[in-house]
Amino acid sequence: MKSNIYLVFIFSLFTSISSAQEKKLPNFVLKGTFIGKHAHAIFLTYKDGNGKKIEHKANIKNGVFSFKGIIANPVYGTVMSDIKIFSNDTDVSNAVEIFLSPGNLTISLQENDFEHAVLTGSPVQDEWINLLNMYKPINKIKDSLYRVTFAISRTDNNPKNDSAITAIGAKIDKCNLQIDQIDFDYINFHPQSYLSAYLLNNLINGDMRLDSVEMLYNNFSQPIKKSVEGKEIHKVIVNRKASAVGSVVKMPQGTNLDGSRFDPRKFKINNYLLLYFWAGYANDNVDLKVIYHKYQTQGLKTIAISMEPFKKMWRDSVKKDQIGMWHNIFSGLAANLDAFYNIRQMAPSLILLVDKNYTIIGRYRGQNKFYKMDYSEEPIGELDKKLAKLIN
Repeated sequence: MKSNIYLVFIFSLFTSISSAQEKKLPNFVLKGTFIGKHAHAIFLTYKDGNGKKIEHKANIKNGVFSFKGIIANPVYGTVMSDIKIFSNDTDVSNAVEIFLSPGNLTISLQENDFEHAVLTGSPVQDEWINLLNMYKPINKIKDSLYRVTFAISRTDNNPKNDSAITAIGAKIDKCNLQIDQIDFDYINFHPQSYLSAYLLNNLINGDMRLDSVEMLYNNFSQPIKKSVEGKEIHKVIVNRKASAVGSVVKMPQGTNLDGSRFDPRKFKINNYLLLYFWAGYANDNVDLKVIYHKYQTQGLKTIAISMEPFKKMWRDSVKKDQIGMWHNIFSGLAANLDAFYNIRQMAPSLILLVDKNYTIIGRYRGQNKFYKMDYSEEPIGELDKKLAKLIN
């Protein structure tokens, strides 16, 4: 009897080991051919099932190379050579975007023409190529507009040329909006596509409203939601909701002007608090100073969180703008303020109005005509009206 139990145990152990080894076996193989004289290796970059960046290198031997790897689902990746080729002082390194899928794949590359690389065996790649073809007429117009802009930029710097460049920029923005609309329509009509998740992940980092993002994300099937791109979209949605009106605020962390660490547990909100995210390139100090002086005796406090990349720039800006009466802190890039507070890089300043229960009761944006406000945001001019109603 003991002998039989021992055999069962050995068999179970062997089966477990075999299963573990099978899980670690590559589930995609990419074989490639390369035509060219300069490159010696090809690099493949993509993300694994946990969103970790994976980089592989394959040496080119007799015009052939290959990769093996593990992906949880079809994923976006890049393929590039090990050389940089310059044409008219412009870096035109050989690189191309692709979509890997589990299974056997082949790719054909030609030096200086990676744009026309041919990848077979990936259904998502086929979708991607069809979408790129839809972009072509718009990109052709964009390229011509950029050429005109560059030509004007090389001439005299005068008001007339500045005005012309601004007008061309508006046309380029219109082209970008057309491409965004193509992406939006594709996502809307293809909720079962991994390409849709990739497109939405790009749009969510732009100006797309949170309610639109959620609508499209909720239409996705479970496999798409559990994909690498799907998980990243969900993370952004969670962060954006955490800093939306009605949510309990996440208090910032950082360094005080005197060099000590800011401790949010010791900061008391008497009545109302303004969390003000700003920088030298995006601030509304003039307007906020007026509001602060108007309501500070009624218990309004301000924490100004710098978005500057360096502490010296931050301290110089605080001194120059004369905002030392506020509680100023420096968080630095590691704090990832963009994600936690839905600030969006290089956007206008952001002001969160917080009550004494640490609930966000208003989101306000500074002056910037190019910024599209989210559905829960208002212009900074409405902050004064809100405080007047609350305090009076």
